[in-house]
Order: sequence, then C-alpha cells, then structure tokens
Amino acid sequence: MQFNVRLPKALVEDMEFIANNIKISRNDWLKVKLAELISREIQKTKHNLIITAGDKFVRGVITDKDFKRIRGSKPNKAMEIRRNEYQEQEKKTTKNSKASLKKYLRDIAKKAEK
Repeated sequence: MQFNVRLPKALVEDMEFIANNIKISRNDWLKVKLAELISREIQKTKHNLIITAGDKFVRGVITDKDFKRIRGSKPNKAMEIRRNEYQEQEKKTTKNSKASLKKYLRDIAKKAEK
C-alpha cells in the first residue's frame, strides 16, 4: 500500500534528526512507526469488539452468526436467555411508551378543546 502525506516542516525536521541519529532512512523509520501504531490500534479494536460482542448480542444489535464470527464460538445458553429477557422487556417498554404517549396526546387535545 502506498499513500502520500503532507507533514509540517518541523515534524519532518524532527523525523530527519531521529533518522540520522539512529542511522536509518526517514522513510524506513516512518514505516516502522506507522506499522507499530496501526498494529496497536488493530489489537485494541479487536479486543473491544470481542469484549462488547456479548452485550451487543444480548441487545439484539448483532446476530448469533455475527457473534460467532467475532468471538469464535456460539453464544451460550445464558446469553440467549438474557437476550430473550431483554427483548421481552423492550416490548413492554415500547407498549408502555405508546400508551403513555396516547394518554399525553389525549390530555393535550382535551386542554386545547377548553
């Protein structure tokens, strides 16, 4: 992969200073540092995806196939039970929210009629 980047002159001078003192080219030094940074970011992101996969599965954000792809195994029975409980709670919350909204709109309509 190749890409071009414009860097501030001061940064380029600092990179040149480091490269000259450790006896490698500025480009080689930059490639190594970018690879190190990207590698750390990839590891952090993968770790976060693995850690949050269970919660996302329970909330219904990802499917069991997505969970298996991320974690390497299917969700366990406890997670499936929690997911079902979560979905039931969501249905109740939605039903209660709709009922509350209808009541609120009726009350507003009554006040407007007066």
